[in-house]
Amino acid sequence: MNVMDFVSALSRCGTFTEVPRRERWRWMQEWRGVYASALHEATGEWKHGRHDWHVFSFGYTHGLSGSKARHAYSLERPGSLLVIPESEALPAGRLDANLLPDLFSLNQDVHVFPPDLSWTMSFTHEMSAGIGPYFCRRETSMPQD
Repeated sequence: MNVMDFVSALSRCGTFTEVPRRERWRWMQEWRGVYASALHEATGEWKHGRHDWHVFSFGYTHGLSGSKARHAYSLERPGSLLVIPESEALPAGRLDANLLPDLFSLNQDVHVFPPDLSWTMSFTHEMSAGIGPYFCRRETSMPQD
């Protein structure tokens, strides 16, 4: 995927403003503090393997997946969102959204969440194989016993 296609997909939903690399890193660290805390507690690591969304697929954090995740995401209100791809080749930024970004067809690992981290949608490059996307609310992010 090229940068122009990615930014164009986001711009159809509102105003996208790229954030500097340092801010991108800070936001992902905050995301991990909420959604990867169980992984960190269990392993000492903030990331399982190569992808942040593995916290969901390996069960460290409870999240909805597949069609349930899509439905929960569709119920969220657009507004100020952070859009952070795992690939450094794609820009991360703030989206002042009139519509929730539809990133299902991009086959990219991208996290979308509001600045208060009350929920997150993690799109994966493996959605076509039935792995993801994942949706999680902050208050339900702990694994179920």
